[in-house]
Amino acid sequence: MDADLAEARRDLSLRLGEIINELADRDDVLFTMVWGQGPVDAPAWFDPRLIKVTINGTVALDEETHPDDVDPQSLAGRLRHPVIIGMAGHEAAHARSTRWGDWPPSTGRAVKRAAVMLEEPRIEWRHLQERPDDQVFLRACASTIVLPGHRRESAVSSRWQAASAAALVLARVDAGVLTAVEVKPVLEATRKVLGTPDLAKLRTLWRRMLKLEDGDQEGLLAIARRWVEVVGADEDDDLPGVGCAAGEPAADGSGREDQTDAVSAAVAVVTNAASTSARIATGAMEDPQEVQRRQAEAARREAALREEESAREDARQAAQRVFAPAPSDEPDPEENPVLGRRAPRPDERSAARHLGKTLDRARFRAPVRTRVASAMPPGRLSGRDAMLGAAQRSMGLPVTARPFRSIVRQRSEDPPVAVGVAVDVSGSMAAYTSVIASTAWIFAHGTRTVAGKAGTVAFGSSVTPIVAPGQPPAKVTEFSANQGTHRFTEAARALDGALGLSRPNGARLLVIVSDGHWETRERRGGARVLSRLAAAGVHVLWFCLDPRSNVLPGAHRVDVSSVSDIPSALAAVLVSAIRDA
Repeated sequence: MDADLAEARRDLSLRLGEIINELADRDDVLFTMVWGQGPVDAPAWFDPRLIKVTINGTVALDEETHPDDVDPQSLAGRLRHPVIIGMAGHEAAHARSTRWGDWPPSTGRAVKRAAVMLEEPRIEWRHLQERPDDQVFLRACASTIVLPGHRRESAVSSRWQAASAAALVLARVDAGVLTAVEVKPVLEATRKVLGTPDLAKLRTLWRRMLKLEDGDQEGLLAIARRWVEVVGADEDDDLPGVGCAAGEPAADGSGREDQTDAVSAAVAVVTNAASTSARIATGAMEDPQEVQRRQAEAARREAALREEESAREDARQAAQRVFAPAPSDEPDPEENPVLGRRAPRPDERSAARHLGKTLDRARFRAPVRTRVASAMPPGRLSGRDAMLGAAQRSMGLPVTARPFRSIVRQRSEDPPVAVGVAVDVSGSMAAYTSVIASTAWIFAHGTRTVAGKAGTVAFGSSVTPIVAPGQPPAKVTEFSANQGTHRFTEAARALDGALGLSRPNGARLLVIVSDGHWETRERRGGARVLSRLAAAGVHVLWFCLDPRSNVLPGAHRVDVSSVSDIPSALAAVLVSAIRDA
């Protein structure tokens, strides 16, 4: 064997050995890897006498995967190689939950085989109660080892094989590892051999098995005896064993009993059935009420997704109509509230600069500090780890100690900023247009400092752009307020489509300046838009200059005594939103 490959295999064994006790919630589990050694190619096994987990690397990794590429100590590394992590997790689950004493002398061989087999899904169910996030790894392991996708010529040839497939595959649905979709071919194959009534009896038994407490050997054997009885076997029959935890010491003292049949006895039926059918949805292995609940939930999620896609498309089209209208979409000149444009005053320029500096300070994120251990300088020396490394070298062991500690700083991403302002230009707002025009210009230039976008529209009988998003105007746009109706829903959708307010990214504000005395139909449509934006994390502020203002649900009411208070109040809320982003 290549010396480098041998060293890489040893290093992988050490890396997996460092996490096996974490997975097992113990501190005394031994770990080793073999590479195609022994009389069989069993994927993995657990020896409860030695408290030792063994994984066959030849089965765990495909030929193209180099051991150096496997990183079991980070989440990203585990997700890149989920099968070997699932194998380690399964064996760690045995170390956590398999608590066998000596079998009673009267226990028949078939009963022992059934007990060992039923322990497989039970320990995975127990493992997921403690580590639910490991489901992805256990599922990858079961799907690859127990449900390989290649075709086999063998088929179910006996009731015992069918029962073994049911225990190893179907029971994992109730254990929360596999899904009913994946196991449908196995379900159909086992049902043909066992019959529906007996398969239902076996399911009742394995569900009882899942609920057994660790160490309940008496309950385990009672279920195993009933299992053998339903299958129609004799308790003393020498039937193929299926399971990776030792039922009793083998003749060679390895602790693995009849591992030759440990996987192959049931894999034949599993692989043959799995290759004959695509994944077809079914609820046959689940309670009808649970299936109905899941289907209803899936339907709700799908409907919500379609509704959100439709709402975003409406927003995109509204933004197109308002900010880049086709000739046919342009408003009637008589309905255009824009009076003209003027140069910004010195106080407005100063306010924009001050706002930009304030937002820049609020957006600042301190670099992330990460402590990194390494075998070589630079860094602060850890005496404990240095002594550990010296001891490892003196004993001829692989040196795993990393005695140098250093701090790595990584820059944090600054949150993007988007502010949309919708101004009511009906007759009741005529007294406030001057300050709102000034505020729109200040925020357009202030947010530009932090690479943000601000946009303002006026809504009345039509929707008119005052400040286009991402295009701070050189001059202040002045407008009038003398219209009689309100098109707030169109205005809010246009701001959403142009600024991406409903997309959960950074600090997003929608500001409404209005008394809220709108038409009933417009209030209903506006309420739906605000509810959607608020659910997406948008800060919706409604500035009320009149105590009688009628605010829609989903908006946060801000009462101001003077219109001149709006710029400072809006700046304070925007700073808070940036810090929370």
